Amino acid sequence: MTDDDTIKVLIIDDNAESIEHIRQLMSACHEFEISDSLSVETSLKLLSNQSFDIILLQLTIGLDAIKQLRLIKSDIPIVILGWINDEASIEEILKSGASEYLLINDLKENKLRRTIRFTIARYKGQIEPLGWTTSLVNKLHLMESLYKTITQNIKEPHEQIQKILKTGCELFDQDIAILSRIEKNDFFVEQGYSKIHPVNENQKFELQKTFCSITIEHSEPIAIDIVRKPKWKKHPCYLNTGLLSYIGINIFKENKLYGTLSFFSSNPKDQPFRESDFDFIKTLAEWIRNILSQIQTSIDTDLLDMHDPVTGLMNKQTFIEDLNSCVNRTLKSEYYYFALLFFDITNMHEINTLLDKKQRHNFMKLIGKRLKSQLRPRDTIARFSETTFVILLEDVYINETSFAAERIIAEIQKPITIGKNIINVIASIGIALSSSYKKTEDIISDAENSIISAREEQQTFYVINPEHMVNMLESTS
Repeated sequence: MTDDDTIKVLIIDDNAESIEHIRQLMSACHEFEISDSLSVETSLKLLSNQSFDIILLQLTIGLDAIKQLRLIKSDIPIVILGWINDEASIEEILKSGASEYLLINDLKENKLRRTIRFTIARYKGQIEPLGWTTSLVNKLHLMESLYKTITQNIKEPHEQIQKILKTGCELFDQDIAILSRIEKNDFFVEQGYSKIHPVNENQKFELQKTFCSITIEHSEPIAIDIVRKPKWKKHPCYLNTGLLSYIGINIFKENKLYGTLSFFSSNPKDQPFRESDFDFIKTLAEWIRNILSQIQTSIDTDLLDMHDPVTGLMNKQTFIEDLNSCVNRTLKSEYYYFALLFFDITNMHEINTLLDKKQRHNFMKLIGKRLKSQLRPRDTIARFSETTFVILLEDVYINETSFAAERIIAEIQKPITIGKNIINVIASIGIALSSSYKKTEDIISDAENSIISAREEQQTFYVINPEHMVNMLESTS
C-alpha cells in the first residue's frame, strides 16, 4: 500500500462486463486504485512495471495463472472469484496458492472491501496465515456436522438452539454465546451457553451496556477486538465486564428485529475474526431464525386448534375441557358455584338470507365481541355451533347470573349494520346452575333444554329450576 493508504488492485478477468461489475462495487470507496487486464499475459507485463497490493483473479482464467503470477510477484495476495460453492473444490483452490475465495453471485460491496483489507493485512504479517486452510476446512466440517445434527437428530427447538450456541463458541473461539430478545431498551437472555459457568436465562440487562447495542445499528455482522482496536475500551460493556472479543448479528422474526446472536470472551483472540466467520455467523443466524419460525408456527397451530376460525373465540372441544374442570371442582367443594349459559340466535335463518358468506362471518365476529364485552375478565366464552355460543360464569349465584343474562340481551338487541342491512337479532339464553352435577354432558343437556323452555314461554332467558335439578339427579343416582 502507498503512503496515502490507497490500495492498488489488479483485476484479471477474461470478461469485460464482469470487470465493470467489480469496478462498480468498489467505486464508492476512494481508497482503491483499480487496474484491470483481460489476460494473464497482459497482467504479467503490468506486474513487471507497476506495484500492486492485491490481485482479484477470475477462476475461469485457470488456477495455473496463480503460479505464473507468483513468479513475477511472490508477495502479492491473490483472491479468486468464482461460481463454485462446494467445500472440496474451495479447499483445492486455496491449496493452489490462493489467499482467499469469493463467490461471484454473493459478491457485495462491503464484503469485497472487507476481504481485500483483511487479505492484505494477513500478507503484511498483521494476521498469521499459517494453518488458515486447515482451520477453514475444519470449520466447514463442523458446520456440516452441526446442520446434520440439528435437522436429523434433535427435534426439540431449545436443544437445537443450544447446539448452535455451543458450536458457535467452537467456530469463533469464544467462551460464551447468547441468543437475546430485545424489547425497546432492554436486553433479555433468551438462551445461552458458556464454557465457564451456567448462563441464567431470562436475565435482563440495559441494552446500551452491551455490545449488541452496536450490532442492532448495522445490517451486517459486527466483530469487536479490544486488543487490536483499543477504541472499544471506552464502551460500557468493556468497562463493566472486561470482554475482549465479540462477534454478533441481528436476528429477525417475521421481518421484525427479535434480538441478537452473539459470541464473546474475556480472553483475547489469537487471530482476528475472518471473512469466513461473518459467513458462518450469518448461517447460524438463519438457522435460528428458521427454528423460531417453526416454534411460532407450532404455537399458531395450537391456538388454531383451540379456537373457532371465524370468531377467534374458544372452540367447543376446548370449552368442554374447561367445563370438565369446573364440574370436578364442584364435586370437591360445596362452596364453589358456576353457571353455564347457552346463547342461541333464533332468527339466524332469516339473517343468512340477507348476508353473503363474508358478511355472515363478520356478523358472527361482532356477536362474539358484543357477548364478550358484557363479561368479566375471568369468564369464559366459546362458539359451540354455527348459531350457538356458550358462556361459563364462575363463582356466581342465581341473581348474578340473571343480571349477566339481562346485560347480554340488552347489548345483543342493539341493531347491527352489515353492509346495507340493518339487522335485529332475536336471541334466547338457557341457564343451568352448578348444583350437584356429576357429569359435564348433564349440565350441557340441561342448558340446551332451558333454551327450549325460554322459547316456549316466550322469555329472553330461562333458568332451570335448581331444586328440580337436584331431585332429578338424586332419583337417578
